[in-house]
Amino acid sequence: MAAEKAKDAITFLKKTPDVLDSTVYDHLVDIVGKILLNKPVGAVDLLETSYMTKKDFTAPTPTPSQAKPLIKQKPKDTAKAVAVSELFIPPQPEIDPDTGEAGDLPVANEYTTENVLGDAALFASVGVGFSESEWYSIMLTLKKLGEDTVKELNTVRFFGKFFATGGEYYVFESTLKNEPEPPPESEDPYLMPPEEFGTGANSYTYWVTTKLGGPYTQLPDVTPTMITQARKIKKFLTGDLKAEVTAYPVFPGKEAEYLRAQIARIAATTTICPGGFFAVGDDEVTLDNNEEFAPLGAAAMSETANWSHRYAHIKDQGRCVWWAPPPPEEEEEEEYEEPTPEASPALLNSLDKDTVVNGGTAWSALKSSQIPSLPHQTVGMRSNLWPGAYAVCLGDKFSNVYIGWGVKNERLPPTMPPVVNEEWLPFTDKEGVKITCQELTDLPPPPPPPEPEEDEEEEED
Repeated sequence: MAAEKAKDAITFLKKTPDVLDSTVYDHLVDIVGKILLNKPVGAVDLLETSYMTKKDFTAPTPTPSQAKPLIKQKPKDTAKAVAVSELFIPPQPEIDPDTGEAGDLPVANEYTTENVLGDAALFASVGVGFSESEWYSIMLTLKKLGEDTVKELNTVRFFGKFFATGGEYYVFESTLKNEPEPPPESEDPYLMPPEEFGTGANSYTYWVTTKLGGPYTQLPDVTPTMITQARKIKKFLTGDLKAEVTAYPVFPGKEAEYLRAQIARIAATTTICPGGFFAVGDDEVTLDNNEEFAPLGAAAMSETANWSHRYAHIKDQGRCVWWAPPPPEEEEEEEYEEPTPEASPALLNSLDKDTVVNGGTAWSALKSSQIPSLPHQTVGMRSNLWPGAYAVCLGDKFSNVYIGWGVKNERLPPTMPPVVNEEWLPFTDKEGVKITCQELTDLPPPPPPPEPEEDEEEEED
């Protein structure tokens, strides 16, 4: 009788599998094995052995049908992840195919740049910027661009990030070691020429990439027409440099040219520095470091009067330097009046002289702390005219960045279409002047129908 009960109990224990397809009988066998191997003393040790046996149990590998499906990633996101991961790969030496030995590392281009991670800490203290991982990827992307031996950059800095409806643009500002070939001059002497390389709105060369670590695209030089037409429209970027700029008035170029025009406008208006950090050179164009600069405290740097514009102002012409068109040939020199040059703010003009924005101030101050007596406070300035433009300062260290949609904070009335041409009617007055529909009062009588021509039939003899 007892043997039958034991047999029924063993059968029952073998028919109760758990979630891991292991029966109670199998688990008890493992416990007995552990007891015989470790020889514990007491029921507590027995329970502990049971717990450890259950914990050490290895579940079988699930079949492909039982495995959870992987989350399908978009190809665009995968490309971004691959591009960023390649930034962390150190440069590898070239392998000699004959000997198989590693050669010297490729010589990188020498360039000058700002402390990206140090500036990131300053921006973070006033609540501006990106995550630490994105800042680090930006730093590596800048390093990759600066070390490129083909581009041969002299200086490079991170300008900012432009949001777009279909992506984003990371923009880098640089100067080149070698001056490129100038574009061909226009045959029209009355067409306003762009500013030369390294001067005015073309003082810097800009590079853009849609994903950190990806390929760079050099933006074209900006022309006066691009700037003047960009001022007449307000449009979001799409994320495609080859996209058409569908707007009125018609913009002369693709999105690459429009982005370059917006960069020129933002840079000229929002690139600032602490007052007195630079001094205007003898040529009244370049800026030199002021050796007598004395950093101000946080309270003083919260005033717009102690900040200065660093880049030259862009005139209504679309240029930083005034251009006077040549006098028309058909007019005599005595009758021709040369246009008056447009006055612009001087270099290093203070921010307190900027015009108001929508009835308020053009700049707002930012602080890392509201405690006045706290030392080493970071002070920043936020542009209210171009939302997304920021500047920070701590002692003799300062930096600028733009993170926005590339849209100006101002009311932009739409440009009216041109006047419709007058419609001319095929009627003339007594003097032979064509009559327009506005001048027409009574319809003239229609012309008489043409008389049919009579065919002359030859008489037959």
